[in-house]
Amino acid sequence: MADLGDHGVLDEQQEALLAELRARRGRLDGLYGTLVLHRPLAELMLEVGRFYRTQAVVPDREREAATLAVATATRCGYVWSKHEPTARDAGLPQPVIEALRAGSWDDATLVGGDRDAVDVARVALALASVPADLQERVIGRWGVKGLLELTTLAGVYRMIAGYLAAIDVPLPDDARDPWGPDPGPGVGGA
Repeated sequence: MADLGDHGVLDEQQEALLAELRARRGRLDGLYGTLVLHRPLAELMLEVGRFYRTQAVVPDREREAATLAVATATRCGYVWSKHEPTARDAGLPQPVIEALRAGSWDDATLVGGDRDAVDVARVALALASVPADLQERVIGRWGVKGLLELTTLAGVYRMIAGYLAAIDVPLPDDARDPWGPDPGPGVGGA
């Protein structure tokens, strides 16, 4: 679907919701710019994001590593563009970010909790069972809640990638395709 056309024109209530969301979250584009056409769905997605930002037991750094792995696996430039700066701010080193962008899952820079979070996300994306040794490491690190958060996170971002692709939500204006010929600063460029 290339364009929602007249179906994507916001009515007064939807415009009010968009203004309310901007007031709560700051800048909004693509994902929520279209989800406001369905308020309950928009609110549900906001709640999922809020949970991961404020209540998750998996630390920000490892959660963002897993999110970038899902973005790479699904080739979702929108998710990458939103989460790469967050991953850097959470302390994920640039060499790890670049390894994730390249899909270099066995890169030596990917270690410890970063490695475990990425591996759980990749297993969940493959619709496979988490190997016992990985499961034990993750549970030892973050408990059963951490394991559940990471497997669910993979599904959430896979769903978001599908949604964004299906209705052709473009990259944010200030973003570049992280797998394109000139990915730009912070994503393999200068």
